[in-house]
Amino acid sequence: MTLPSESLGGGDEEETGSAPATAVAVLPPPPAKRLADLVRRPFGEDPNELLRNRFLCRRGGGLFVGPSGIGKSSLAMQAMILWALGRPFFRITPTGPLKSLLIQAENDDGDLAEMRDGVIAGLGLSPVEQAQALANVIVVQEDTRTASTFCDQVVRPLLEKHRPDLLWIDPALAYLGGDTNSQKDVGYFLRACLNPLLRAFHCGAIVIHHTNKPINGIEKSTWSAGDFAYLGAGSAEWANWARCVLGIRSLGSHEIFQLVAGKRGGRLGWKEADGITKKYSLQIAHAKEPGVICWREVGAEEQAAMAPPAKEQKKIHTKADVLPHVPSDKPIEKIALRSKCHGAGIALNRINGLIAELIHEGVLHEWNQQRSRTNPAKFLARFPQPAPDPQASLPTLPETPTTDPHG
Repeated sequence: MTLPSESLGGGDEEETGSAPATAVAVLPPPPAKRLADLVRRPFGEDPNELLRNRFLCRRGGGLFVGPSGIGKSSLAMQAMILWALGRPFFRITPTGPLKSLLIQAENDDGDLAEMRDGVIAGLGLSPVEQAQALANVIVVQEDTRTASTFCDQVVRPLLEKHRPDLLWIDPALAYLGGDTNSQKDVGYFLRACLNPLLRAFHCGAIVIHHTNKPINGIEKSTWSAGDFAYLGAGSAEWANWARCVLGIRSLGSHEIFQLVAGKRGGRLGWKEADGITKKYSLQIAHAKEPGVICWREVGAEEQAAMAPPAKEQKKIHTKADVLPHVPSDKPIEKIALRSKCHGAGIALNRINGLIAELIHEGVLHEWNQQRSRTNPAKFLARFPQPAPDPQASLPTLPETPTTDPHG
């Protein structure tokens, strides 16, 4: 805004020829409250709650993350349609019918219509349900403006006009206008550009974001628990900003995927088969019907059928596996014993240790046979070596000293 000249301490613009000074509006600080004044609403009575158990509330944002090309947009469309009817989406329950505004960059009208019809067919909606759902989902295509220009010129006017409960942005990188790895760029977009709009229009937001390109077909296969909040590509600020995070990841199959509640998942009430233990993921899959673009939850029987066969447990050998290879009535050369044990599947780097255990416990005994101009030959037996006797002899040694082929 432009301030009057007298507020700037003088009216010399005409004398100097300078442009009128522009002041930056300074917002007041947010109101402060005593901790005792905060109110915890009974279940179902929080006017700001959008998704049950406060998984997502008005003025807050969520992150929905998944790899490219698997159907994130159709899955999001399914959530919009179900929540428009006030119905759960994979056990994520809205507080009532929710109106959604989708601003997206990647799908044309034909793609969106195909998703819409696929979800309707897959869910088996009646004509009345279709009319209610579709009236509560507004779609916009925008693929040129980014960052603050996107928020000021696209998001703000659309929120003003349509007043949705949920704003959907798909995908995040189409509108970021910066480096996804930069906390500064991501934080500016989410916190300085988007957050003020969520507060001004009293709505929630779900930002759809891509994962990093996986090294192999299975994404983040070693991750667990809260690790999945950070599935999204780039800065941790994506997950840090979000009040809740949902992720979809490949399990190495083109058919079955895992829907993961990576942040605040305990609020969803998902349970294991025992009905008590909390769970944080569901197995989901594309519709079986040809041409139907819709997602479904996978039952236990189908999960079991799709599961790869269990790998055979590798046997862990112990000293008890060495002893049968030692004759009961005579010694055996240590080199020969190592060879027999290795042939039976015992790892070479384990054999000497197991032999040492048997010697330490007095089960096996070391025998030595002197050889000219070299170290004694090592033997092992189940009984001690007799005292030296010129008439006694150990098994005949080969003329050439034996070497252990396995080291």
